[in-house]
Amino acid sequence: SDGIFEYIIQKLADDPGSLAALIEAALQRLSALVRVDAERTSLMICEQFASLADHSSVLERLRPYPQMEMRYLEALLVRRRLSPSSSQEDRQAFFNDNVVRYVDLLCQNSPASVLPFVLENEALPLRECLELCSRYRVTDASVHLLERTGDFAGVLELLLSDYRAATEKLRRSFSGQGGPDRSVLSKAAKRLAAHAQVKHHGTLLQTLEAPWWEGFAEAQRCIDLLQNAYDLSARNSNIMTEDQMEELWFGILGHTVRLQEQVTSSTGEASERRRSSLSLALRELASKAMAGVLAYLSLPRSLKWICAEFGESSLGIWKDPLQSMLSGLGFQQGLLKAARAV
Repeated sequence: SDGIFEYIIQKLADDPGSLAALIEAALQRLSALVRVDAERTSLMICEQFASLADHSSVLERLRPYPQMEMRYLEALLVRRRLSPSSSQEDRQAFFNDNVVRYVDLLCQNSPASVLPFVLENEALPLRECLELCSRYRVTDASVHLLERTGDFAGVLELLLSDYRAATEKLRRSFSGQGGPDRSVLSKAAKRLAAHAQVKHHGTLLQTLEAPWWEGFAEAQRCIDLLQNAYDLSARNSNIMTEDQMEELWFGILGHTVRLQEQVTSSTGEASERRRSSLSLALRELASKAMAGVLAYLSLPRSLKWICAEFGESSLGIWKDPLQSMLSGLGFQQGLLKAARAV
């Protein structure tokens, strides 16, 4: 039965006059071909049919097979496999007719691929694409599309909401309420402990084997959202207002520290070792949030905010963040003294 694919491909090459009939016959037997070998069926359709077929007919037959439909559209929209005889107007018309469906399929099946596609294609229908990215919670692409519209209030609401949800999933993972298996948690816990030792002794961080969140989806999500916040701030440092920057970074830092406080004072269902690991993980996230505060906010205003919001907090939780902030203030004062001396 495997030989059927070679037979179809060979017939397509040997009998150009019967292309339409051969393709139609193959599509009529699509479900049988998928049962024989779904991967080879997808490959044959994307490689052999893309430059030959009536695309609307092929796409209609592929609707029950979204992965295959996505790959077929990728061949046409991304790898530009449309027939060489197609005019520029025809190519643009096909793009306009099918790009929203392609973004829909990407959101469902390959969310990490949405942002690269959006970045490469500026002339997208913003409203439809944003609606899809929001529906499937593809945050990085949603943020980029909201930026295009200048809706920074929407960007901040989305980022902060997703960050709160991601840290809650991280907490639940360490509490044993779903999430990764024990081996993933154990590996993360060992890396966090090693990282804490490295920082305590001042050893080079490069000696660690891998980031603590590697292979840990719930932790990776938190890191990705922090990176989204860094990228957003870097791209829009001259556009976003001071209040918007503070809403973003105080929101991230404040939520992380509040969660640290809860974990430190809790005696819940998680073991002491897991609570300790979660506390270390949150400390790492708080450190990354503090890096954003130092990079984009006024240090004196940040110190006032910390004193006002967290005056009753345990000093231990704020030890590392405050050291970073005071080091930043010291560096700024050194620059001012040097400037005055010049």
